Amino acid sequence: MKVGDIVKFSESHYKDSPGSECVKDWIGIVIETKTVDFDEMKILWTIDGNSHISGYGELWFDGLDYEPFEVISESR
Repeated sequence: MKVGDIVKFSESHYKDSPGSECVKDWIGIVIETKTVDFDEMKILWTIDGNSHISGYGELWFDGLDYEPFEVISESR
C-alpha cells in the first residue's frame, strides 16, 4: 500500500477478530507510510459522515496472521 491508496478492512479482519464487525463498512485513504524500517502507517477513515486518523504500527501488523487491509483503488 502507498500514500493515496483507498482501502478498507479485509473480510479476514472483521470476520476473524472478535468485536471488529463494526469496521466492515469503513473506507479510508492511506495518508502516510514509512517503508524504511517500517514504523507506522496512517489511514484517514470515513465513518458515517465523520472522519478520523488511525495509526497502525509495526507491532500491530506483526501480531496478525492475515492481511488486515484491502486496496479498493490504487493511487497513480
